Amino acid sequence: MVNLPTNVFTKMKLLQKLHLNENGITDWNDSCRIFGNMTSLKHLSLRHNHISVINETSFPDDLLSRLKKLNLARNPFSCICDQMWFRNWIQNNGLILLEYPKEYSCGNPNNMRGILLRDYKPTDKICNPWNPLYTMAIVMGIVVISFFTVGSIAAKCQGNIKNYIYLLRVHHNRKHGYIPLDSEEDYEYHAFVVYCDNDRKWVHNDLLNKLENEEGLQLCIHHRNFIVGDSITTNIDNFLKKSWKVLVIVSNNFAQSEWCQWEVDVVQERRRRQGKEVIVPIILETIDSKHMTSQLRTLLDSTPSLRYSSGVGTELFWKGLLESLRKPLGHPPTSLLYSRI
Repeated sequence: MVNLPTNVFTKMKLLQKLHLNENGITDWNDSCRIFGNMTSLKHLSLRHNHISVINETSFPDDLLSRLKKLNLARNPFSCICDQMWFRNWIQNNGLILLEYPKEYSCGNPNNMRGILLRDYKPTDKICNPWNPLYTMAIVMGIVVISFFTVGSIAAKCQGNIKNYIYLLRVHHNRKHGYIPLDSEEDYEYHAFVVYCDNDRKWVHNDLLNKLENEEGLQLCIHHRNFIVGDSITTNIDNFLKKSWKVLVIVSNNFAQSEWCQWEVDVVQERRRRQGKEVIVPIILETIDSKHMTSQLRTLLDSTPSLRYSSGVGTELFWKGLLESLRKPLGHPPTSLLYSRI
């Protein structure tokens, strides 16, 4: 016999012993059609054939679990990596293997001929060498993932990154000769706050709480400090003179307010007299292009701003704002540093 017949033994449910010794059998496919359904088989012998490789598809799993004796002696086994499964199986099930290990030897390759199959010990490292292409693929994958991760973080936290770079530049320039001046003591307020009435909640709940209650600064806001009876223009003029710097709270509501645009013109005049560092714009939200006026664009283009960010970037924003408010006038302005980012 050279080939094992299909759908023949599978009909012999009561067959207990099957001897196919000393034939020319080399290998076979579809083991279920050859050995399947042999529920009574206990002893299978394929001794002295031309079988070179036994692998996990050679016999059905349920057949191997039922066999009491299996004889594959005197076959010319190939001691190659394809034989690894059979070597591992022998370690756990060798007791049912007849004439093992004496009659199980390597028939090829030539340098292994005559060596007992027991002494052929393939390893994963030898049989499954690491392909350099895998390393290249992994590195490329890491680079691509890192690129998209950094890109998405940078896009999402652009304002925070700019604020952080801004603080680094301020710290660097302090080491090169910044001398704190006490000019803020000449003013009654640390800052005059220009904002839209629709943003009053953020100004009162967040800005005032942080700068006045926690940091001890004094701010001038029109809802609280303007003198009743004086005109708005008079109040603005008088309290701007009492304020060291100007905070401009920029939002879409601010951009749509004609009154706020007039205030921008007023503070721009002070900026022209005292320098860029006297004004600190705070952007609460991205301004829609349809709301951007020429006055506001001029302010934002000529005076670097701090972007408010809730969550992870909040602490960084407040730190940058305090640095801007406490920075002395008369030195190279922090706004100049920020504009170079």
